[in-house]
Amino acid sequence: MINVHVPNVVAMPRDVQVVRRPGIQTFWTLFVLESILVTALLLLVLSVLPARTPLTQAGDAETLRAAVWSRLDGAVSDPVIEVNPGVMVRSSVVRGFALGGVTYYYYFEGRTGFDPLSRGAVSQQQIEVLARDSNGERTLVIYRILSS
Repeated sequence: MINVHVPNVVAMPRDVQVVRRPGIQTFWTLFVLESILVTALLLLVLSVLPARTPLTQAGDAETLRAAVWSRLDGAVSDPVIEVNPGVMVRSSVVRGFALGGVTYYYYFEGRTGFDPLSRGAVSQQQIEVLARDSNGERTLVIYRILSS
């Protein structure tokens, strides 16, 4: 028989460490805080975006500008009509012009206009301004009426 003497192995008191584990209340608190943060970020991103996505591209604005000037220069047939006694304007000023299945309207800022916006037939909230050209003596504004 072997007789081994180990004096410190038996009955040594140990310090017990308390391990704190998050409970269900901590989980839900963190979940609510994260939800509030995500919602706040979403609202911030949505507030930066435009109210509605523009329906035209940058190249379309140049096409529209060229279409208006071709009507004003006489390159495209655009008959002159009488809107008031003694006041003659091109029909595209009053009725707009169709391009690609969409009707566009235009006016020059600072001049009396006979387009739907200038006449008050539509409000500013009912239109989408597509181009604003200030290269000439007056600023040309091209817009379309939003469908309801």
